[in-house]
Amino acid sequence: MPRKRLAARLLVISPSNRLLLFKIQYQAGVLAGMSYWATPGGKLRDGESFEAAAVRELYEETGIEVPLVGRCIAHREFLWQMPDGEHVLAVEHYFTVHTGTEQCSCAQWTDREREAVCEVRWWSSGELAACHEEVFPPDLNNLFSRALIIAPSES
Repeated sequence: MPRKRLAARLLVISPSNRLLLFKIQYQAGVLAGMSYWATPGGKLRDGESFEAAAVRELYEETGIEVPLVGRCIAHREFLWQMPDGEHVLAVEHYFTVHTGTEQCSCAQWTDREREAVCEVRWWSSGELAACHEEVFPPDLNNLFSRALIIAPSES
């Protein structure tokens, strides 16, 4: 059984109901040539809750600061190959954050994020539905639709 990799993922929704996604593209290693769109988020630190990781990852990956995130709106578990080739059982919790801006900062990105993220984009539901590139999770448009009905005060 592969080790578990716990991660918090964020559906960041702008005032114009657009979803923030990062295009990940690997240039080297076992994942070289792989590319896909994904939500901001990342691995939990030792002893960290999914909620605390979501708040931290939101700031680190976007510069957006929030005191807390709402309840988890989705949970996913799947086998995933890491950039170093290790296979893990990815355990992801998804949280919704409504933000007052479409401005993001990459000032806190790690070198690994700077190497892998090649584009940052805000998507409408229609644009996401029409996307022919790979998007993770595969049912992100359904998850986005669910997140849109959550009131900003609940996220």
